[in-house]
Amino acid sequence: MMAFITKTHQEEALAALQDLVAIPSVLDESQAKPGQPFGPECLRALEHTLALCESLGLRTFKDPEGYYGYAEVGQGEELFGILCHLDVVPAVGQTGWKTEPFTPVVTDETIIGRGTQDDKGPTIAALYGVKALLDAKVTFNQRVRFIFGTDEENLWRCINRYNEKEEM
Repeated sequence: MMAFITKTHQEEALAALQDLVAIPSVLDESQAKPGQPFGPECLRALEHTLALCESLGLRTFKDPEGYYGYAEVGQGEELFGILCHLDVVPAVGQTGWKTEPFTPVVTDETIIGRGTQDDKGPTIAALYGVKALLDAKVTFNQRVRFIFGTDEENLWRCINRYNEKEEM
């Protein structure tokens, strides 16, 4: 059996997750403006993730209004969607943190930081899983699309907008 996930993939994924966790992508409508409806940090997380996707060889699209973006690979009429979100719950007023929420800490067994479980960690894991398949020369006979929302933790306006404009 061939191992698709290499040590290099693991190291790159860990670095990518650390970079993404460091972006405090919390809803901030007080700083919203055209192109960034949920504030500058949510848009920064989206743009950062789309740039990462391009570096991994995926085609990308950013909604001009800043609600969502997507990255895809593969060919064909069928579309397989992987729903992801890049916004996180605010870290203010919460107790129990032993580290700063937006300063990722790597231990022997885990990575600690806001979004590592919901949903930045799973997003990065899925992206690097697809990257490992691409590196192994797997051919996709349908399109695999990562859909990146930026308002899941609040009102899902990102995915509602995606559903209005894009194919399901």
